[in-house]
Amino acid sequence: MTTSSPMITKEFARHVEHGIKQNTEETYQRVLALRDEIWQYISSELDFTEDLGCEDIHHFDDLDGNHLGRMRNFCGNDNNPIDWVIHSDIGQPQNTFTNIHLTFWMKDTNDVPHLGMAFGTLPEAFYYVDMMPRCELVTHPNYVKKYYDAINDTVLEHQNALFAQRVKPFNAAMPFIRASLSPCAIAGVGPLSFFEEQAKANIWAVVKHWLSLVKNAELDNDKARCQKRRQHDYQQRRSIVYLDPANPIAERLVGKPAADRLVRILAGEERNGQPYYYD
Repeated sequence: MTTSSPMITKEFARHVEHGIKQNTEETYQRVLALRDEIWQYISSELDFTEDLGCEDIHHFDDLDGNHLGRMRNFCGNDNNPIDWVIHSDIGQPQNTFTNIHLTFWMKDTNDVPHLGMAFGTLPEAFYYVDMMPRCELVTHPNYVKKYYDAINDTVLEHQNALFAQRVKPFNAAMPFIRASLSPCAIAGVGPLSFFEEQAKANIWAVVKHWLSLVKNAELDNDKARCQKRRQHDYQQRRSIVYLDPANPIAERLVGKPAADRLVRILAGEERNGQPYYYD
């Protein structure tokens, strides 16, 4: 029976469970480079402070002592509308699977969508970028118009290119993961050539559109609305992180205690090395 528990997709299972290994170093370096270019671009425009509560896992190893991943986190400074940033990667390209993240969670004093990005090798280039909404879109059409209409042509261009070039669109096995995507998510799993020639430009268009929204974010000082938004944001983040289908892979590679800590950090539940609670 299909549930909303984390499931290893067929692509993951083929390499992790059956021991199939393929060197994906070239693809890994290309998708990692895009993640790092986007981070450099955004961090040059906005002011962040690194949270060193997870400094001990800036680099971490698998159970056999081989380098496996990196984890860094940042907080937006006072005038920055961004609350919490995840900058992480896990996996060994010589063994096929890698998973790279760059996610920006907004403060509760604005309603700009969060920005989620993931890249990796499955073994082809995997990419995902989405402006994650802060409310139910069907009941807030003005929110859709305000934040998503301007990027719709870019999303349709990418979708048409996927079909025209017969590249696999992202279609998660879990209904929950599919439900977490906005109508303007850009995602796919395809040849490196498609990623370089088509997807990168579409991803950059979303990133630049989102950054313009962040720079023009309207401050909301209404305590009731902010508290409601804060609770929604935390539940959204917690659900997405705790139900990530890649979590069982991390547990196999680093052990359950370390994997559980990685999940907590991704959920923003540890800041400056201390538990962080949302009311």
